[in-house]
Amino acid sequence: MNITFYLFLTLILLGAELLYLRLARHFSIIDVPNERSSHTSLTTIRGGGILFWVAALGVFIYTDYGYSSFFLGLTLAAAISFLDDLHSVPNRYRIGIQFIAVSLLLRETGVFPNENWMLLVALVVGVGILNAYNFMDGINGITAFYSLVTVGTIWYWQSQTAVEPDDSLFAFMTIALLIFTYFNARRQAVCFAGDVGSVSIAFVILYALLQLINQQQTYLPVLLLAVYGVDSVLTIGHRLCLGENIFRAHRLHLFQLLVHRLQWPHLWVSALYAGVQLGINGLVLLLVDSPLTTQLVAAVLVLSALVITYVLAKRQIMSRC
Repeated sequence: MNITFYLFLTLILLGAELLYLRLARHFSIIDVPNERSSHTSLTTIRGGGILFWVAALGVFIYTDYGYSSFFLGLTLAAAISFLDDLHSVPNRYRIGIQFIAVSLLLRETGVFPNENWMLLVALVVGVGILNAYNFMDGINGITAFYSLVTVGTIWYWQSQTAVEPDDSLFAFMTIALLIFTYFNARRQAVCFAGDVGSVSIAFVILYALLQLINQQQTYLPVLLLAVYGVDSVLTIGHRLCLGENIFRAHRLHLFQLLVHRLQWPHLWVSALYAGVQLGINGLVLLLVDSPLTTQLVAAVLVLSALVITYVLAKRQIMSRC
């Protein structure tokens, strides 16, 4: 790939996003605020993150129809998510399709356990990651910034470890993310990622993480989702303690409390989450060649620090407001 190719790719993906925005306005595919929403506008377009699937389609064609199982799984996950953006889809259908999609992803990466119980655990964790990433898409810029940090880190890591790294997936996705960021990371967003966007980019990141885990023979890459993971898991635990339906809209994520209770600007909170994750990613890269014991100790310390910060910050915010 050269500069000319990158420019051509940017124009193609930008054109695809502008076309979607035009069609979305025509068909009134807009985001309707609910209990979870952090905006009040009735004109913001929903589903702008469909560009991530378009970028994956470009990779599929560019690589002579490589990554076939991955692309099929992504297409299934993106399709059911887009339908959910248009009209609410029952959870059993949405999650059922996601299980099939993740099984295809596991097949693509070669991480397909022989034991039924291990396969079930892998599928549950994979589907959980997709939905957690989707739940975290609640304010302007958070999916854009966080995904740029995560995809960028994985791209760099892959380029340092592979003899002949295949940059196509990361190049296409990074450009798509930059274009989406332009339309989303502003005070009044032009579009939101929608379920189709957040689930699609989560699917891509999950695929890339599994590749890294296979190559490096370590679970350290899981820390590249540490900030999202801690917020998601602890918030779900909090809601279960309150007896709430975890699939219903809410405003109990820490980032939502920072925005709604403390009135912090969306982009500040999004940058904070991405910045903390970037710092953790830098530590992960430094520990790649460290002994397993050192990696485990570091992982425990990082996760413990995030958990303590989450609990203390949330307790203080909720007691003050």
